[in-house]
Amino acid sequence: MAKKDFRFHFRLRVRWPECDAQGIAFNGVYLTWAEVAYSEYCRHLGFRLYKAAELNAFDTVTVKITIEYKAPAFVDEMMEIFVRNVQMGNSSLTLEFELYRQDQEELIASIQGIYATYDNQLRKTYPVPNEVRKLFTHFERTGEVLVFPELAGIEWDKIAS
Repeated sequence: MAKKDFRFHFRLRVRWPECDAQGIAFNGVYLTWAEVAYSEYCRHLGFRLYKAAELNAFDTVTVKITIEYKAPAFVDEMMEIFVRNVQMGNSSLTLEFELYRQDQEELIASIQGIYATYDNQLRKTYPVPNEVRKLFTHFERTGEVLVFPELAGIEWDKIAS
């Protein structure tokens, strides 16, 4: 993919505790960065992912993560993480993440995450709420964030940022 194929990105700094003795980002920290990117993507769309989970309005569990490391990330570098929703199934969504050094074109890593909607109280999956489906697909299609009052069903006022 190219950066232009993504409608959302944010920046983070590679911190010393995330690196090995050579100052190279530890491979496991990329999972943390993907999780942070997922929550920031949702925040950009107008809701806090963890608040939605706390209220049992929308929650997901990780089903599969695939990471391809292309180049090392080093301590104190600024990274840009690009995020997009590429597929939505009945009870799952697939996100793609691409990591770049800030203002550069070299791909550092690509990550694909498959997440299932999950009810923690009932301990089972459920269909992606229509409101969430509409929010994600509209954003990916147009780049526009829908205003929450247009959506019904989920108590968005309790989870809005």
